Amino acid sequence: LRAATLVLWLALATMGSVVLLAVSNHLTQNVSSIPLLWVVPLAIYLLTFILCFEGTRWYRRDAYLGFLVWILCVMAWFLADKRLQFELGWQVAVFAAGLFIVCMFCHGELARLRPGPRHLTLFYLVVSLGGVAGGVLVGIVAPLALPGYLELEIALVVVALLALVVNADRPKPIIAMFAAVCAFTSGALAWRVQTFTEDTLLVERNFYGVLRVKEVLARDTDPETRYRSLVHGAILHGEQWMAEKYRRAATTYYKTTSGIGRTLLAHEGQAIKVGVIGLGTGTLATYGDADDTYRFYDINPAVPRVAREYFTYLSDTPAKVEIVLGDARLALEREGVQGFDVLAVDAFSGDSIPVHLITVEAVGAYLRHMRPRGVIAFHVSNRFLDLKPVLLAIAERHGLEYAFVHETGDDGGTTSDWVLLTRHKPFILRPEIVEATEPVAPQPGWRLWTDAYNNILQVWRD
Repeated sequence: LRAATLVLWLALATMGSVVLLAVSNHLTQNVSSIPLLWVVPLAIYLLTFILCFEGTRWYRRDAYLGFLVWILCVMAWFLADKRLQFELGWQVAVFAAGLFIVCMFCHGELARLRPGPRHLTLFYLVVSLGGVAGGVLVGIVAPLALPGYLELEIALVVVALLALVVNADRPKPIIAMFAAVCAFTSGALAWRVQTFTEDTLLVERNFYGVLRVKEVLARDTDPETRYRSLVHGAILHGEQWMAEKYRRAATTYYKTTSGIGRTLLAHEGQAIKVGVIGLGTGTLATYGDADDTYRFYDINPAVPRVAREYFTYLSDTPAKVEIVLGDARLALEREGVQGFDVLAVDAFSGDSIPVHLITVEAVGAYLRHMRPRGVIAFHVSNRFLDLKPVLLAIAERHGLEYAFVHETGDDGGTTSDWVLLTRHKPFILRPEIVEATEPVAPQPGWRLWTDAYNNILQVWRD
């Protein structure tokens, strides 16, 4: 048994795992935050493994090598062309097909190279190590070594090189074809790296994902329309106008007409303490007055530094600002009573929502920190999940008043949804709250979300 054969086994197994994880990251982080979208790549990966090792009838080598040439080029094109980034249907179709073909190639070649009984144990051990190696490369090495989600582009180049290696004994035209694919995917990688930083002041990756700070002009000829945005994956986490006269304006989901904006303005002129789960750019601090305290909780250690270095909400506010790093619920359960007048829970815009922040027990933990007239404001803007019934049921369990405030964004701003919970009914009846409140119908037979039970499919939007 030659060392080259062992290396080839390891490389093929590793790349199947790498492409699975890289495609999952690309679809869920760069394209769309659809919950459970990661199930599709995993199912495809497992299907190709089953098909290739079930028998030889499924992997027709010449056919799949032809498919591989085509799909590697198409995937590279979709990665390089920013205009296609948010074409959700095409993105899912192309990368699902691409994952299937790449994994059929990797697993099909592995099955073709499977040895006799004497070396079969070693073979499956190496294949298992390859799966582990792929997970380590994407899950540990890539966040430390790459500024963004570039592992898929790199993987396409490596798969093209692998195809070149396994076809080294084929006629020269076939070798030349795969050499051309290597060149094309390498060029796409270079182009992607170059365009990745356009209009971008910062790209930073850690184990919590990729943060990008972008700066653009809303109107090309007007320098006073320059603004910065903070994006985590495909989710906007705040924007700020850079012109001196506009930069203290609350933007996006936090405008004065939003649920949280109306709540904070209702406390204007009072010395209040505000808790915020999810720092983002620190936009809510712009509502603060000199006697106020704003206490932010964020789990990502990079976010506070980015918020201070690239945005001015935290430095401009006259309010006292406190930042707590770590899981917000755990921090609140460990802390003494904070006495919040308002607690904003802003953590549910993505695909993988932190369910432990929206259960009966979680709201019970929040209530321990609230003053008798305090308001808990949940930001529930989400394209795919409708969390209003969850909070309505929790409010009923805790005996809380409930209001759903929908901001339409008719003035060109960002649409936002906020759910307000409070023990103090007169707050819900304030005119500025009533005029923006929309009814929420109770769901018969709704099972309460607890630390022991939740159901994402239950809240999927039609």
